[in-house]
Amino acid sequence: MASSRTGQPAERYSSALWTVLATNFIVQSGFGAILPLLPQFVRHRGFPLADMGAMAAAYAAVSFLGQMGAGPLADRWGRKFFMVAGGVLESLGTAGFLVHAAPWWYILCRILQGLGSAAVVPAANALVADLVPEERRGRAYGLMGAAGSAGFAVGPMLGGLAGAAWGLSAPFAIGVGLNAAATLVSLLLLPAGRPKVQRQRLAAHTVRPLLGTLWPYFWVMFAWMGLTGMYDTAWSLYMQYLGASKWVIGLSFTLFSGPLLLLQLFGGRAADRAGRRGLMVAGLALETLTVGFYVISRSAWLSIWVSVLEAAAMSLIGPALSASVMTRAPEDLHGAVQGWFQASGTLGAAVLALASGPLLVGHPNHPFILGAAVLMVTTIGAAVIWKPWRPDSQKL
Repeated sequence: MASSRTGQPAERYSSALWTVLATNFIVQSGFGAILPLLPQFVRHRGFPLADMGAMAAAYAAVSFLGQMGAGPLADRWGRKFFMVAGGVLESLGTAGFLVHAAPWWYILCRILQGLGSAAVVPAANALVADLVPEERRGRAYGLMGAAGSAGFAVGPMLGGLAGAAWGLSAPFAIGVGLNAAATLVSLLLLPAGRPKVQRQRLAAHTVRPLLGTLWPYFWVMFAWMGLTGMYDTAWSLYMQYLGASKWVIGLSFTLFSGPLLLLQLFGGRAADRAGRRGLMVAGLALETLTVGFYVISRSAWLSIWVSVLEAAAMSLIGPALSASVMTRAPEDLHGAVQGWFQASGTLGAAVLALASGPLLVGHPNHPFILGAAVLMVTTIGAAVIWKPWRPDSQKL
């Protein structure tokens, strides 16, 4: 029976990994609790409709810059430090929404949340690669994605119900509690210390060949995670345009995240058994079709059910993409590569969020035209570069 670097049988995972999974679940619950009603909340506080994309873009842009720095530093200072510090920042940023203030204040709160996310996400994902052997990383990242999806299924439902019952500020109070709980879990249960690997200097002669290998994965991450910026900006208002009530908007996030939770477990196993590049290209093609469907849909419930098909597409992409990029990352640079990898996704989110705001003014479905076009170009480009019909070697 094969063994992992932690000395446990390959079929088992360490308590540290389960702590990371639990933290991811709680963090995503807190994030999801505020997301469905965030656009309506800031509009209620006087935020201009055309600037909705600027708020999401500010969050993504700050996350991008933070991840570029926090990822490499997590290789030197350890994963726990950044997961705890990031949780504190996210808690403070969410608490700021409970203050009645001018619109600029809420942009500042999103900046704090973005800095917190920038600290937590690369460290947590790098820690997964530290703890799990290469041949099982697809399943581990499938579990990571499932934990996040579970949180994202619970959080929006809690936020939607709380907003309907107690007002638009209630989801933010829930978010503060959940972010604080995640910080406490990381502080008490994650092992202290730095990664037990020999560190190498992050020099130009190391970075250039590494980026030459990894840039197609960063491109896919840019396009795929760019959709989150579009959805953060447009989905709630798009649902409202189609006639959905507040609780239906919250339910739409849950009905998407629930299937994604289960499907990512299968996607993770498939990523350890099949060609990862082929899975990613197939998932990108399917997601292109689903996003394109939202452009022509005139029914909120039909769009919600089609989003289940989009969840299936994402389950093919996520675990395979994360496992592939970490397989090609030197062990001493897991944090740095995760920082760049996550930063490419948040850059995509910033670009698509910034573009979605003005597009919303024209029509609530116009952002989905842009999203489908970006995905289509990426699907064709990935197919040409990777040639997924050929055998996929998981090694460099």
